[in-house]
Amino acid sequence: MTNFYFKKEFLNLFYFKPLVYFYYLLSIAFIYYFIYSNNFLWIIISVLLLTLFLFTKKEYKKSYTILWFIFFILVYINNAYWTSEKIELGSNVEQLAKVIKIKQNYIILKINHTKFYIQSVNNQLVEGQKVLIKGEIQKFIFHSNYYQFNFKEFLSKDFINYQIKVTNMEVVDNKNLRVFLFNIFNLNQKHELFKLFFLNKFNSDDLLVQGLNDISLKYLINFNFINIFLLIKYANKKRKVKKFNRILFILILLFWSYLTVWPLLITRIVIKEFLTLFKKTLGNKSTINLVTILIMMSLFQNFVFNTAFWYINLIILINSFIDWKVKKHWSKTLGLFIFLNLLNIYFNYQLNLTSFIHAFILSPIIFIYYLLIPLIAIVKKDYLNMLYDVLLLIIMILKKISIIINVGKQNIFFLIFGLLMHISIINANFKLVYKLNFITLFITAYFISWILKPSDYMTMLNVGNANSFVYHNKWNNLTILFDVGVGKGRSTDLVKDFLIYNGINKIDLIFISHNHEDHYNNLFSIKENFKVNQIFYNNSFNELIQIKNITINVFLNPFANSENNKSLVLLVDIGTTRTLFMGDAEKETENYLLSRVDFLYLINLKKVNILQVGHHGSKTSSNFAFLKLINPDIALISGENEGGNKRFPHQQTLDNLSMLNIKYYVTNGVNNYFVLLKNLKIIKK
Repeated sequence: MTNFYFKKEFLNLFYFKPLVYFYYLLSIAFIYYFIYSNNFLWIIISVLLLTLFLFTKKEYKKSYTILWFIFFILVYINNAYWTSEKIELGSNVEQLAKVIKIKQNYIILKINHTKFYIQSVNNQLVEGQKVLIKGEIQKFIFHSNYYQFNFKEFLSKDFINYQIKVTNMEVVDNKNLRVFLFNIFNLNQKHELFKLFFLNKFNSDDLLVQGLNDISLKYLINFNFINIFLLIKYANKKRKVKKFNRILFILILLFWSYLTVWPLLITRIVIKEFLTLFKKTLGNKSTINLVTILIMMSLFQNFVFNTAFWYINLIILINSFIDWKVKKHWSKTLGLFIFLNLLNIYFNYQLNLTSFIHAFILSPIIFIYYLLIPLIAIVKKDYLNMLYDVLLLIIMILKKISIIINVGKQNIFFLIFGLLMHISIINANFKLVYKLNFITLFITAYFISWILKPSDYMTMLNVGNANSFVYHNKWNNLTILFDVGVGKGRSTDLVKDFLIYNGINKIDLIFISHNHEDHYNNLFSIKENFKVNQIFYNNSFNELIQIKNITINVFLNPFANSENNKSLVLLVDIGTTRTLFMGDAEKETENYLLSRVDFLYLINLKKVNILQVGHHGSKTSSNFAFLKLINPDIALISGENEGGNKRFPHQQTLDNLSMLNIKYYVTNGVNNYFVLLKNLKIIKK
């Protein structure tokens, strides 16, 4: 009998109207995935979801089916439009182009049917302007790893696959309302605080933006979340007086959305508020939400690939399960807190235990800032600096007391089980025993996922012509970094991103081999975001370091004449596995080591399993005699061919390794290599 009611509850859930509409929404979304990837699996899933929707939907089945086909045709035509023009790489261009997007370090231009990426720091341009551009067309290249935001893929999904290396660019047309407003009010010259709050212009190097990012609250800027909620609540009260107020409210938001180039959240609210005018025709909230998102999908080509798409729709879906008539506000708040953290773990790999509290602290402050900034900008501009400093101080204090735990990458089952657990908790129809079952299932799934992850490994990160190596043992909760640098064109947050992706929260030791930027330029980011117990540099060191089951013998050439040859040389024993880190040490230091009796004794005492090849595989390092003495099982080379004098590794080094039958692995600007220390198994990612 109990089992019958359990099945009945799930059957009712299966036919729950907001969930039924979610089937349809996903069906439409996967059309985009199919067109973009040409993977037929997506269209099969899309058709199955459409079938499920038609099976559970009681009315308007024919209309929704026709709409599905219309969307398929429109998405196909849109894709054909943006990819129809043939582009000749290496050709020179001198044409009129329209500015369609401006960011801190780049702009996007449209020429005929093609969008181009332009690397630029000219933030004085305005979306909608026309420019005369001269330059060379090149394939768009951007370096990223699987644990980083894939900027190249992000642009590709918006049909941006080429860049122009600009030789000259000048504005030729300003006949545009947005341009007119920017010029007449001199908006591009406004204070950073004004541009941040009112113009949707984010400078990622700005301390305020970085602080909000660090506590996961950047979404509060530009009238998001609670501020929008407060404004709508106020507008709703006024609407009861006159319908005119509703239309006025929509027009104000529409104008603001236009001026700030259609931010997703504000644009969604404009569309939804407009559709609410036709509530009698459209019917319930679920239909209005569905139509709103469908319009968003048609307006913004890459919306379905954005995490905002999943955040918005999953929040709407979960919100529909909450019984808002229940007066237990604490339980609803707790439920929302759990759900938002589920999304944060899945998309950002972090559990933020304080962001909810910080949001409620910051939201009214930011709301007041929206009122103060325009007034102060008119009366006393200098006071904006004071407002900036006050807000920055508040954010820094919140950052100090924030509790953020890096959980690491989770698979899709984590999200599914988490959503089922959440629905069972907030739904009064589920009995306590079923709630406990879902909680147990969710926790079990998480721990199984954690146990299956590698337990003891060394990673050579793909950082270009630079060095970043990470050792981690999850059972001992031990992490050691051997250099934290990245090469040209790579993020100064790369190592941080890797650690967060893998759920690492503290760093026991960091070794900076020498004072070259490509070996330490991620250090600031690491120190800002992780607890670091100890850092060793080449100007002060211990000859022997021991931590848990790890012994590290440190060598330094006191006679070195170059910074490369002053590199720390580390002989690292982790259990039965031995690794030799050479930094950028060259033949001069190798010869010095060959003259050290204690070094030779240690090398002969125990075999070296892993060698970090010195100086990115340069021919100035790795002389044959030294390699023959070390004779490792595997050699790791962190380098790539950048052209010019940055072509690493050199063939001479590879030849020496091959002659000694030493297996070598090179990042080549593409690969990350994991070495499982238990059996020296190599995993390439």
